[in-house]
Amino acid sequence: MNRISLLYSDDRVYDFKNIPDHSEQLIADLELSVLFSVMANKDEKILEAVQKILLGQRSNEMLVILFRQQILKDFMRHPLLVSEIYQHSLDTLEAYRDSLRFWLSAKSASRRLRTNVELMGMLLAQLVKIRNLGTQYSHVESTGLKTFFKFLQTDFSDEVLDKLRSQNSVLRFNHGFSINAKLDHNNRSSKFLLNREQPSTHWLQKFLSLNSSTEEYSFTISQRDESGLTALTEFRDAALEPVAVIMDVAVQQFLDFFTRLRDESAFYQGALNLCEALENRGDVYCFPIPVTRQDPVCVASKLYDPCLALSQQETLVMNDLRAENKSFILITGANSGGKSTFLRALGVNQLLLQSGLPVAAEQFTASLCDEVYTHFKLEEDVSMCSGKFDEELLRMAALVPKLKATAMVLFNESFAATNEREGSEIAWEICNALLEKGIKVVFVTHLYTFARKLYAEKNPVLLALRAASNEEPTKKFTISEAKPLSTSFAKEIYQKVFAD
Repeated sequence: MNRISLLYSDDRVYDFKNIPDHSEQLIADLELSVLFSVMANKDEKILEAVQKILLGQRSNEMLVILFRQQILKDFMRHPLLVSEIYQHSLDTLEAYRDSLRFWLSAKSASRRLRTNVELMGMLLAQLVKIRNLGTQYSHVESTGLKTFFKFLQTDFSDEVLDKLRSQNSVLRFNHGFSINAKLDHNNRSSKFLLNREQPSTHWLQKFLSLNSSTEEYSFTISQRDESGLTALTEFRDAALEPVAVIMDVAVQQFLDFFTRLRDESAFYQGALNLCEALENRGDVYCFPIPVTRQDPVCVASKLYDPCLALSQQETLVMNDLRAENKSFILITGANSGGKSTFLRALGVNQLLLQSGLPVAAEQFTASLCDEVYTHFKLEEDVSMCSGKFDEELLRMAALVPKLKATAMVLFNESFAATNEREGSEIAWEICNALLEKGIKVVFVTHLYTFARKLYAEKNPVLLALRAASNEEPTKKFTISEAKPLSTSFAKEIYQKVFAD
Protein backbone atom coordinates (compact mmCIF):
# COMPACT_ATOMS: atom_id res chain seq x y z
CA MET A 1 0.00 0.00 0.00
CA ASN A 2 1.09 3.59 -0.58
CA ARG A 3 2.77 5.17 2.41
CA ILE A 4 0.30 8.04 2.69
CA SER A 5 1.11 9.59 6.06
CA LEU A 6 -0.52 12.12 8.37
CA LEU A 7 2.92 13.08 9.72
CA TYR A 8 4.92 13.66 6.54
CA SER A 9 3.93 15.10 3.18
CA ASP A 10 6.22 12.76 1.24
CA ASP A 11 6.47 8.98 1.07
CA ARG A 12 9.33 8.66 3.54
CA VAL A 13 9.66 5.53 5.60
CA TYR A 14 10.01 6.18 9.32
CA ASP A 15 10.31 3.96 12.34
CA PHE A 16 8.23 4.63 15.46
CA LYS A 17 10.81 2.73 17.49
CA ASN A 18 13.57 5.16 16.53
CA ILE A 19 13.79 7.21 19.74
CA PRO A 20 16.98 9.11 20.70
CA ASP A 21 18.90 7.56 23.59
CA HIS A 22 18.75 10.77 25.64
CA SER A 23 14.93 10.75 25.68
CA GLU A 24 14.69 9.42 29.22
CA GLN A 25 16.78 12.35 30.42
CA LEU A 26 14.50 14.75 28.54
CA ILE A 27 11.42 13.23 30.17
CA ALA A 28 12.93 13.51 33.65
CA ASP A 29 14.44 16.99 33.32
CA LEU A 30 11.51 18.63 31.53
CA GLU A 31 8.88 16.66 33.48
CA LEU A 32 7.29 15.47 30.25
CA SER A 33 5.43 12.64 31.96
CA VAL A 34 2.81 15.20 33.03
CA LEU A 35 2.37 16.35 29.44
CA PHE A 36 2.12 12.78 28.13
CA SER A 37 -0.42 11.84 30.78
CA VAL A 38 -2.73 14.75 29.93
CA MET A 39 -2.43 14.09 26.20
CA ALA A 40 -3.20 10.39 26.68
CA ASN A 41 -6.25 11.01 28.88
CA LYS A 42 -5.96 7.44 30.29
CA ASP A 43 -5.66 5.82 26.84
CA GLU A 44 -2.56 3.61 26.66
CA LYS A 45 -2.37 3.64 22.86
CA ILE A 46 -2.48 7.43 22.75
CA LEU A 47 0.19 7.52 25.47
CA GLU A 48 2.47 5.27 23.40
CA ALA A 49 1.88 7.31 20.25
CA VAL A 50 2.56 10.75 21.74
CA GLN A 51 5.71 9.47 23.42
CA LYS A 52 7.03 7.91 20.20
CA ILE A 53 6.26 10.94 18.03
CA LEU A 54 7.18 13.74 20.43
CA LEU A 55 10.46 12.04 21.29
CA GLY A 56 11.38 10.35 18.02
CA GLN A 57 9.54 12.05 15.16
CA ARG A 58 10.14 15.72 15.80
CA SER A 59 11.24 17.56 12.71
CA ASN A 60 13.60 20.39 11.86
CA GLU A 61 11.89 20.84 8.49
CA MET A 62 9.51 23.78 8.29
CA LEU A 63 7.33 22.09 5.64
CA VAL A 64 6.76 19.07 7.87
CA ILE A 65 5.83 21.24 10.86
CA LEU A 66 3.39 23.36 8.84
CA PHE A 67 1.97 20.18 7.26
CA ARG A 68 1.11 18.83 10.72
CA GLN A 69 -0.24 22.17 11.92
CA GLN A 70 -2.66 22.30 8.98
CA ILE A 71 -3.93 18.79 9.71
CA LEU A 72 -4.38 19.59 13.40
CA LYS A 73 -6.34 22.74 12.54
CA ASP A 74 -8.66 20.57 10.44
CA PHE A 75 -9.11 18.18 13.35
CA MET A 76 -9.84 21.13 15.64
CA ARG A 77 -12.63 22.15 13.28
CA HIS A 78 -13.84 18.53 13.04
CA PRO A 79 -12.88 16.84 16.35
CA LEU A 80 -15.09 13.83 15.63
CA LEU A 81 -13.12 13.08 12.47
CA VAL A 82 -9.87 12.24 14.25
CA SER A 83 -11.81 10.34 16.89
CA GLU A 84 -13.47 8.17 14.24
CA ILE A 85 -10.25 7.51 12.34
CA TYR A 86 -8.54 6.52 15.58
CA GLN A 87 -11.43 4.32 16.75
CA HIS A 88 -11.82 2.50 13.42
CA SER A 89 -8.08 1.79 13.32
CA LEU A 90 -8.11 0.63 16.93
CA ASP A 91 -11.14 -1.63 16.36
CA THR A 92 -9.47 -3.17 13.31
CA LEU A 93 -6.29 -4.10 15.16
CA GLU A 94 -8.23 -5.42 18.14
CA ALA A 95 -10.33 -7.61 15.83
CA TYR A 96 -7.10 -8.94 14.32
CA ARG A 97 -5.69 -9.77 17.76
CA ASP A 98 -8.93 -11.50 18.73
CA SER A 99 -8.77 -13.65 15.60
CA LEU A 100 -5.29 -14.87 16.55
CA ARG A 101 -6.69 -16.60 19.62
CA PHE A 102 -8.39 -19.12 17.35
CA TRP A 103 -5.51 -19.55 14.92
CA LEU A 104 -2.44 -19.76 17.12
CA SER A 105 -1.49 -23.06 15.48
CA ALA A 106 -2.16 -21.85 11.92
CA LYS A 107 1.25 -22.81 10.55
CA SER A 108 0.13 -24.90 7.59
CA ALA A 109 -0.48 -23.13 4.28
CA SER A 110 -4.15 -24.09 4.15
CA ARG A 111 -4.89 -22.79 7.65
CA ARG A 112 -2.90 -19.61 7.09
CA LEU A 113 -4.72 -19.00 3.84
CA ARG A 114 -8.11 -19.59 5.46
CA THR A 115 -7.21 -17.21 8.30
CA ASN A 116 -5.96 -14.51 5.94
CA VAL A 117 -9.03 -14.74 3.74
CA GLU A 118 -11.24 -14.07 6.77
CA LEU A 119 -8.97 -11.26 7.92
CA MET A 120 -8.91 -9.67 4.49
CA GLY A 121 -12.68 -9.51 4.43
CA MET A 122 -12.65 -7.71 7.77
CA LEU A 123 -9.83 -5.37 6.74
CA LEU A 124 -11.61 -4.32 3.55
CA ALA A 125 -14.81 -3.62 5.49
CA GLN A 126 -12.91 -1.41 7.95
CA LEU A 127 -11.11 0.36 5.13
CA VAL A 128 -14.47 1.29 3.60
CA LYS A 129 -15.53 2.90 6.88
CA ILE A 130 -12.46 5.13 6.94
CA ARG A 131 -12.73 5.87 3.20
CA ASN A 132 -16.33 6.99 3.62
CA LEU A 133 -15.25 9.57 6.21
CA GLY A 134 -13.79 11.49 3.27
CA THR A 135 -17.29 11.97 1.89
CA GLN A 136 -18.74 12.80 5.29
CA TYR A 137 -16.01 15.38 5.97
CA SER A 138 -15.54 16.71 2.45
CA HIS A 139 -14.74 20.25 3.65
CA VAL A 140 -11.32 19.52 5.14
CA GLU A 141 -8.77 22.12 4.07
CA SER A 142 -5.36 20.63 4.85
CA THR A 143 -3.25 19.12 2.10
CA GLY A 144 -2.53 16.11 4.29
CA LEU A 145 -6.14 15.04 4.83
CA LYS A 146 -7.14 15.82 1.23
CA THR A 147 -4.31 13.63 -0.05
CA PHE A 148 -5.17 10.88 2.42
CA PHE A 149 -8.85 10.66 1.46
CA LYS A 150 -8.07 11.00 -2.26
CA PHE A 151 -5.72 8.04 -1.95
CA LEU A 152 -8.44 5.91 -0.32
CA GLN A 153 -11.13 6.95 -2.78
CA THR A 154 -8.89 6.31 -5.80
CA ASP A 155 -6.92 3.23 -4.84
CA PHE A 156 -9.89 1.64 -3.07
CA SER A 157 -12.83 2.70 -5.18
CA ASP A 158 -15.98 0.54 -5.24
CA GLU A 159 -14.76 -1.10 -8.45
CA VAL A 160 -11.39 -1.98 -6.94
CA LEU A 161 -13.00 -3.26 -3.74
CA ASP A 162 -15.41 -5.46 -5.72
CA LYS A 163 -12.46 -7.08 -7.49
CA LEU A 164 -10.63 -7.59 -4.20
CA ARG A 165 -13.71 -9.13 -2.59
CA SER A 166 -14.22 -11.39 -5.60
CA GLN A 167 -10.63 -12.59 -5.53
CA ASN A 168 -10.84 -13.09 -1.80
CA SER A 169 -13.99 -15.16 -2.23
CA VAL A 170 -12.30 -17.41 -4.80
CA LEU A 171 -9.54 -18.17 -2.28
CA ARG A 172 -12.08 -19.68 0.08
CA PHE A 173 -12.18 -22.71 -2.26
CA ASN A 174 -15.65 -23.64 -1.04
CA HIS A 175 -15.99 -26.21 -3.82
CA GLY A 176 -12.47 -27.59 -3.74
CA PHE A 177 -9.57 -26.77 -6.02
CA SER A 178 -7.37 -28.41 -8.60
CA ILE A 179 -3.59 -28.53 -8.75
CA ASN A 180 -0.95 -29.77 -11.16
CA ALA A 181 2.07 -31.77 -10.15
CA LYS A 182 5.06 -33.42 -11.81
CA LEU A 183 6.71 -36.71 -11.06
CA ASP A 184 10.38 -36.78 -10.20
CA HIS A 185 12.84 -39.50 -11.21
CA ASN A 186 11.57 -41.65 -8.33
CA ASN A 187 7.96 -41.22 -9.45
CA ARG A 188 7.26 -39.03 -6.46
CA SER A 189 5.01 -36.01 -6.82
CA SER A 190 6.79 -32.65 -6.90
CA LYS A 191 6.44 -29.07 -8.18
CA PHE A 192 2.84 -28.61 -7.11
CA LEU A 193 1.05 -25.74 -8.80
CA LEU A 194 -2.40 -24.37 -8.07
CA ASN A 195 -4.44 -24.11 -11.29
CA ARG A 196 -5.80 -20.73 -12.27
CA GLU A 197 -9.01 -22.40 -13.52
CA GLN A 198 -10.77 -23.95 -10.56
CA PRO A 199 -13.66 -26.47 -10.56
CA SER A 200 -16.88 -24.90 -11.73
CA THR A 201 -19.98 -24.89 -9.56
CA HIS A 202 -22.41 -24.27 -12.41
CA TRP A 203 -24.71 -27.28 -13.07
CA LEU A 204 -24.44 -27.01 -16.87
CA GLN A 205 -20.66 -27.10 -16.88
CA LYS A 206 -20.73 -30.06 -14.51
CA PHE A 207 -23.14 -31.86 -16.88
CA LEU A 208 -20.99 -31.10 -19.90
CA SER A 209 -17.88 -32.34 -18.15
CA LEU A 210 -19.61 -35.64 -17.38
CA ASN A 211 -20.35 -36.11 -21.09
CA SER A 212 -16.91 -35.01 -22.22
CA SER A 213 -14.85 -37.46 -24.23
CA THR A 214 -11.73 -36.36 -22.36
CA GLU A 215 -10.50 -39.21 -20.20
CA GLU A 216 -10.27 -38.33 -16.50
CA TYR A 217 -9.18 -40.35 -13.50
CA SER A 218 -10.12 -39.99 -9.87
CA PHE A 219 -9.86 -41.85 -6.62
CA THR A 220 -11.21 -41.52 -3.11
CA ILE A 221 -9.15 -41.87 0.05
CA SER A 222 -10.74 -43.74 2.87
CA GLN A 223 -11.20 -41.83 6.11
CA ARG A 224 -9.25 -44.58 7.87
CA ASP A 225 -6.28 -44.22 5.56
CA GLU A 226 -4.13 -41.95 7.73
CA SER A 227 -1.09 -42.18 5.49
CA GLY A 228 -3.14 -41.27 2.44
CA LEU A 229 -4.77 -38.33 4.21
CA THR A 230 -1.38 -37.10 5.44
CA ALA A 231 0.04 -37.28 1.92
CA LEU A 232 -2.97 -35.45 0.53
CA THR A 233 -2.57 -32.74 3.16
CA GLU A 234 1.07 -32.32 2.21
CA PHE A 235 0.12 -32.07 -1.49
CA ARG A 236 -2.52 -29.47 -0.66
CA ASP A 237 -0.19 -27.35 1.48
CA ALA A 238 2.60 -27.53 -1.11
CA ALA A 239 0.23 -26.17 -3.77
CA LEU A 240 -1.29 -23.50 -1.51
CA GLU A 241 2.00 -22.25 -0.02
CA PRO A 242 2.75 -19.63 -2.74
CA VAL A 243 -0.77 -18.22 -2.45
CA ALA A 244 -0.61 -18.30 1.34
CA VAL A 245 2.67 -16.33 1.25
CA ILE A 246 1.13 -13.69 -1.00
CA MET A 247 -1.83 -13.38 1.36
CA ASP A 248 0.53 -13.18 4.34
CA VAL A 249 2.19 -10.17 2.73
CA ALA A 250 -1.10 -8.55 1.68
CA VAL A 251 -2.66 -8.86 5.12
CA GLN A 252 0.52 -7.57 6.79
CA GLN A 253 0.53 -4.52 4.52
CA PHE A 254 -3.03 -3.71 5.54
CA LEU A 255 -2.17 -4.25 9.20
CA ASP A 256 0.87 -1.97 8.88
CA PHE A 257 -1.38 0.68 7.34
CA PHE A 258 -3.91 0.47 10.18
CA THR A 259 -1.17 0.40 12.82
CA ARG A 260 0.44 3.52 11.41
CA LEU A 261 -2.94 5.21 11.04
CA ARG A 262 -3.83 4.35 14.64
CA ASP A 263 -0.59 5.86 15.96
CA GLU A 264 -0.77 8.97 13.80
CA SER A 265 -4.42 9.68 14.61
CA ALA A 266 -3.70 8.95 18.29
CA PHE A 267 -1.02 11.66 18.18
CA TYR A 268 -3.52 14.22 16.89
CA GLN A 269 -6.13 13.06 19.39
CA GLY A 270 -3.54 13.63 22.10
CA ALA A 271 -2.97 17.15 20.76
CA LEU A 272 -6.71 17.87 21.02
CA ASN A 273 -6.72 16.52 24.57
CA LEU A 274 -3.85 18.86 25.46
CA CYS A 275 -5.59 21.90 24.00
CA GLU A 276 -8.81 21.03 25.82
CA ALA A 277 -6.96 20.68 29.14
CA LEU A 278 -5.32 24.08 28.71
CA GLU A 279 -8.64 25.65 27.73
CA ASN A 280 -10.29 24.21 30.82
CA ARG A 281 -7.63 25.93 32.91
CA GLY A 282 -8.13 29.18 31.05
CA ASP A 283 -4.53 29.14 29.78
CA VAL A 284 -3.54 30.48 26.39
CA TYR A 285 -1.94 28.48 23.62
CA CYS A 286 -1.10 29.18 19.98
CA PHE A 287 0.31 27.68 16.83
CA PRO A 288 3.99 28.69 16.83
CA ILE A 289 5.87 30.18 13.91
CA PRO A 290 8.98 28.15 12.99
CA VAL A 291 11.87 29.94 11.29
CA THR A 292 14.83 28.42 9.51
CA ARG A 293 17.14 31.39 9.04
CA GLN A 294 20.70 31.00 10.23
CA ASP A 295 20.60 33.60 13.01
CA PRO A 296 18.88 32.11 16.10
CA VAL A 297 15.52 33.55 17.12
CA CYS A 298 13.23 32.99 20.08
CA VAL A 299 10.46 35.55 20.55
CA ALA A 300 7.53 34.81 22.85
CA SER A 301 4.77 36.52 24.76
CA LYS A 302 3.00 35.04 27.79
CA LEU A 303 5.26 32.01 27.72
CA TYR A 304 4.80 29.35 30.44
CA ASP A 305 5.60 25.74 31.24
CA PRO A 306 2.59 23.57 30.25
CA CYS A 307 3.78 20.67 32.42
CA LEU A 308 3.73 22.87 35.53
CA ALA A 309 0.39 24.39 34.54
CA LEU A 310 -1.22 20.98 34.07
CA SER A 311 0.03 19.67 37.41
CA GLN A 312 -1.42 22.41 39.63
CA GLN A 313 -4.51 24.54 40.08
CA GLU A 314 -2.88 27.93 40.63
CA THR A 315 -2.61 30.57 37.94
CA LEU A 316 0.89 30.74 36.50
CA VAL A 317 3.04 33.79 35.98
CA MET A 318 3.78 34.13 32.26
CA ASN A 319 6.85 35.73 30.78
CA ASP A 320 7.84 37.48 27.59
CA LEU A 321 11.08 36.87 25.75
CA ARG A 322 12.81 38.63 22.89
CA ALA A 323 15.97 36.84 21.86
CA GLU A 324 16.81 37.75 18.28
CA ASN A 325 20.25 36.81 17.00
CA LYS A 326 21.01 35.43 20.46
CA SER A 327 22.50 31.95 20.68
CA PHE A 328 23.28 32.13 24.42
CA ILE A 329 20.65 32.92 27.04
CA LEU A 330 22.03 33.33 30.56
CA ILE A 331 19.52 33.24 33.43
CA THR A 332 20.50 34.31 36.93
CA GLY A 333 18.65 35.64 39.95
CA ALA A 334 16.94 34.69 43.15
CA ASN A 335 16.45 31.17 44.45
CA SER A 336 12.90 29.94 43.80
CA GLY A 337 12.49 32.86 41.42
CA GLY A 338 11.20 30.83 38.48
CA LYS A 339 14.47 30.32 36.59
CA SER A 340 14.18 26.53 36.23
CA THR A 341 10.50 26.84 35.33
CA PHE A 342 11.35 29.34 32.60
CA LEU A 343 14.08 27.02 31.34
CA ARG A 344 11.65 24.11 31.17
CA ALA A 345 9.11 26.32 29.40
CA LEU A 346 11.63 27.03 26.66
CA GLY A 347 12.55 23.35 26.32
CA VAL A 348 9.03 21.91 26.33
CA ASN A 349 7.68 24.49 23.91
CA GLN A 350 10.60 23.90 21.54
CA LEU A 351 9.68 20.20 21.51
CA LEU A 352 6.02 21.01 20.90
CA LEU A 353 6.88 23.39 18.07
CA GLN A 354 9.05 20.84 16.28
CA SER A 355 6.38 18.16 16.72
CA GLY A 356 3.89 20.35 14.86
CA LEU A 357 1.77 21.07 17.95
CA PRO A 358 0.48 24.23 19.64
CA VAL A 359 2.70 25.75 22.32
CA ALA A 360 2.00 27.18 25.76
CA ALA A 361 2.22 30.88 24.91
CA GLU A 362 0.17 33.65 23.41
CA GLN A 363 2.76 34.02 20.65
CA PHE A 364 5.89 32.00 19.94
CA THR A 365 8.45 32.25 17.15
CA ALA A 366 11.60 30.15 17.29
CA SER A 367 14.42 28.81 15.17
CA LEU A 368 14.39 25.11 14.42
CA CYS A 369 17.14 23.04 15.97
CA ASP A 370 18.49 19.61 15.21
CA GLU A 371 17.91 18.27 18.74
CA VAL A 372 17.23 19.38 22.30
CA TYR A 373 19.51 18.18 25.11
CA THR A 374 19.41 18.80 28.85
CA HIS A 375 22.08 18.89 31.53
CA PHE A 376 20.32 19.40 34.86
CA LYS A 377 21.79 19.10 38.32
CA LEU A 378 20.81 15.89 40.07
CA GLU A 379 19.62 15.45 43.63
CA GLU A 380 21.79 13.54 46.08
CA ASP A 381 21.91 9.84 45.27
CA VAL A 382 23.57 7.54 47.78
CA SER A 383 23.75 4.78 45.16
CA MET A 384 26.13 6.75 42.91
CA CYS A 385 29.59 5.27 42.62
CA SER A 386 31.19 8.70 42.30
CA GLY A 387 30.48 12.24 43.45
CA LYS A 388 27.91 14.56 41.93
CA PHE A 389 30.53 16.68 40.22
CA ASP A 390 32.20 13.67 38.61
CA GLU A 391 28.80 12.47 37.46
CA GLU A 392 28.07 15.90 35.89
CA LEU A 393 31.32 15.78 33.95
CA LEU A 394 30.67 12.24 32.77
CA ARG A 395 27.22 13.24 31.50
CA MET A 396 28.72 16.21 29.71
CA ALA A 397 31.40 14.03 28.13
CA ALA A 398 28.70 11.63 26.86
CA LEU A 399 26.69 14.55 25.48
CA VAL A 400 29.43 16.31 23.51
CA PRO A 401 29.83 13.73 20.68
CA LYS A 402 26.11 13.97 19.90
CA LEU A 403 26.01 17.74 19.49
CA LYS A 404 25.54 19.32 16.08
CA ALA A 405 25.72 22.97 15.13
CA THR A 406 21.93 23.29 15.22
CA ALA A 407 21.44 21.68 18.64
CA MET A 408 19.99 23.35 21.74
CA VAL A 409 21.41 22.55 25.17
CA LEU A 410 19.59 23.46 28.39
CA PHE A 411 21.78 23.72 31.49
CA ASN A 412 20.16 23.95 34.92
CA GLU A 413 22.65 24.89 37.65
CA SER A 414 25.28 22.65 36.11
CA PHE A 415 28.80 22.34 37.58
CA ALA A 416 27.72 23.85 40.91
CA ALA A 417 28.59 20.68 42.84
CA THR A 418 32.14 21.96 43.30
CA ASN A 419 33.50 25.30 44.51
CA GLU A 420 32.60 28.60 42.83
CA ARG A 421 35.99 29.11 41.15
CA GLU A 422 36.33 25.61 39.69
CA GLY A 423 32.67 25.36 38.65
CA SER A 424 32.83 28.76 36.94
CA GLU A 425 35.99 27.89 35.05
CA ILE A 426 34.57 24.60 33.75
CA ALA A 427 31.26 26.21 32.77
CA TRP A 428 33.19 28.98 30.99
CA GLU A 429 35.34 26.56 28.97
CA ILE A 430 32.40 24.37 27.98
CA CYS A 431 30.14 27.26 26.97
CA ASN A 432 32.89 28.94 24.95
CA ALA A 433 33.39 25.71 23.00
CA LEU A 434 29.64 25.41 22.37
CA LEU A 435 29.39 29.04 21.22
CA GLU A 436 32.25 28.54 18.79
CA LYS A 437 30.25 25.72 17.19
CA GLY A 438 27.12 27.88 16.97
CA ILE A 439 25.17 25.66 19.36
CA LYS A 440 22.26 27.37 21.09
CA VAL A 441 22.65 27.41 24.89
CA VAL A 442 20.28 28.34 27.70
CA PHE A 443 22.08 28.34 31.05
CA VAL A 444 20.54 28.80 34.52
CA THR A 445 23.27 29.40 37.09
CA HIS A 446 24.18 30.72 40.53
CA LEU A 447 27.88 30.80 39.60
CA TYR A 448 28.40 34.55 39.75
CA THR A 449 32.05 34.40 38.65
CA PHE A 450 30.97 32.56 35.50
CA ALA A 451 27.97 34.86 34.85
CA ARG A 452 29.98 38.06 35.45
CA LYS A 453 32.77 36.93 33.11
CA LEU A 454 30.28 36.13 30.36
CA TYR A 455 28.46 39.43 30.76
CA ALA A 456 31.68 41.45 30.87
CA GLU A 457 32.67 40.12 27.47
CA LYS A 458 29.68 41.93 25.92
CA ASN A 459 29.31 39.17 23.39
CA PRO A 460 26.51 40.19 20.97
CA VAL A 461 25.06 36.67 20.95
CA LEU A 462 24.51 36.76 24.75
CA LEU A 463 21.17 37.66 26.31
CA ALA A 464 21.33 38.05 30.10
CA LEU A 465 18.07 37.49 31.97
CA ARG A 466 17.40 37.70 35.69
CA ALA A 467 14.67 36.38 37.95
CA ALA A 468 13.06 38.95 40.24
CA SER A 469 14.04 38.89 43.91
CA ASN A 470 11.72 38.27 46.84
CA GLU A 471 11.97 41.98 47.59
CA GLU A 472 9.86 42.60 44.48
CA PRO A 473 6.56 40.81 45.27
CA THR A 474 4.74 42.37 42.32
CA LYS A 475 7.30 40.80 39.97
CA LYS A 476 7.39 37.37 41.57
CA PHE A 477 8.49 34.63 39.12
CA THR A 478 9.06 37.14 36.32
CA ILE A 479 12.14 36.90 34.13
CA SER A 480 13.46 40.04 32.49
CA GLU A 481 16.58 41.29 30.77
CA ALA A 482 19.15 42.44 33.36
CA LYS A 483 22.79 41.96 34.26
CA PRO A 484 23.79 39.25 36.75
CA LEU A 485 23.95 40.19 40.44
CA SER A 486 26.50 38.90 42.93
CA THR A 487 23.84 37.38 45.18
CA SER A 488 21.25 34.65 44.91
CA PHE A 489 19.34 36.29 47.79
CA ALA A 490 19.99 33.37 50.11
CA LYS A 491 20.18 35.77 53.09
CA GLU A 492 16.70 37.10 52.38
CA ILE A 493 15.32 33.55 52.09
CA TYR A 494 17.00 32.59 55.39
CA GLN A 495 15.52 35.59 57.18
CA LYS A 496 12.09 34.85 55.78
CA VAL A 497 12.14 31.21 56.84
CA PHE A 498 13.90 31.46 60.19
CA ALA A 499 12.76 34.91 61.38
CA ASP A 500 11.40 34.97 64.94
